[in-house]
Amino acid sequence: MRIRNAEVYNSGRKCFIRADLDIENGKFSEILYTGKGGGESDKLIIPGFIDIHSHGARGIDIMGADCGALIEMSGYYAGNGVTSLFASTSSAEHEDIMRTIGEVKKARDSGLAKINFAGIHLEGPYINENRAGAHDRKFIKPPDLNELDEIISGSLGEGLKLHITIAPEINGALDFIYHAVKKGATISLGHTEASGEIIKKAIELGAKSLTHLFNAMSPLHHREPGVSGSALVNDDIYAEIICDGIHLHPDIVKLAYRAKGIDKIIIVSDSMSAAGIPEGEYNSGESRGVRVKDGRAFIKNPDGSETIAGSTSDLYAELNNFIDFTGCKLQNALLTVTRNPAECAGIYNGKGSVETGKDADFIILDKNRFIKDGKALIKEVYVNGEAAQI
Repeated sequence: MRIRNAEVYNSGRKCFIRADLDIENGKFSEILYTGKGGGESDKLIIPGFIDIHSHGARGIDIMGADCGALIEMSGYYAGNGVTSLFASTSSAEHEDIMRTIGEVKKARDSGLAKINFAGIHLEGPYINENRAGAHDRKFIKPPDLNELDEIISGSLGEGLKLHITIAPEINGALDFIYHAVKKGATISLGHTEASGEIIKKAIELGAKSLTHLFNAMSPLHHREPGVSGSALVNDDIYAEIICDGIHLHPDIVKLAYRAKGIDKIIIVSDSMSAAGIPEGEYNSGESRGVRVKDGRAFIKNPDGSETIAGSTSDLYAELNNFIDFTGCKLQNALLTVTRNPAECAGIYNGKGSVETGKDADFIILDKNRFIKDGKALIKEVYVNGEAAQI
């Protein structure tokens, strides 16, 4: 496959450069930067989006899905520019988590999925029950190294990357982090009330990110920075944000952007099964009766209060929200859904940028929309060099 006279996004320089592309065997085989010659270009090419935190969409919950359902669901992600997904679990019985990992592997190996099932994001059960959010507390427990070995065998041992959210303050968590990192997993800190000192220790042990910054963690206070404040001032850790306009106020998104800088922000959907379908009542992991109204997913607590239960958004919409909320240019904002998640989750050697030798996962944008308002409008999506049927 050849694409001539395109404007290709260069992640290192954070700009579009005129180039010709050759694609062979699902990879970028040659990229020839040509400058301004060759007439007007009508193609803007960017890397495919990478969502490292999503629990489902189109009425399908990853925790309860079989291979066929996951394949069906994959079209939703491709339609929103996602070419690589970390299928995210919820707090549940260990056997159910292992079954889910097995079904994700089957979907990846089927040759029928419209995206790359690149890995597993294990969110729970090794979290702080005081910051459970929508997770079912009956499944929350201390980390277990024997379970870790089984999870690693079913994921990393089968070529699926493994990204784990854990609360570092709970009993046994720091030892778990050490062993998980040593065996090739990446660690995110979340659903936590850890002190600044424990956060620092977890980072020293190899933790790379904070799961959905400001949500399900101790808040920022002027006399106690909490987990959120520790994340903002630590330059060694990425911060996930859910940029749907519901989980975070636009000014908080701007605060995170100014504090962390564009190189350490990762936009995630954290979508649940109601994404992409009409509002109503749905399940999310082991949480039952998740209600969706006005785009907001929540569960009713026994005391009458409400807890947000994931999003109904997607990376494409959230990328454009991020541009609106922060004033950041598309050329910079693209890193939050491409290079940054790829680096954080350990897949940047093959994905996350348009470079020779990497997988040909890319999006063609509408140039006129970009010229008009600086935002992304998806025209075509390619996965491993093949057009995704969306």
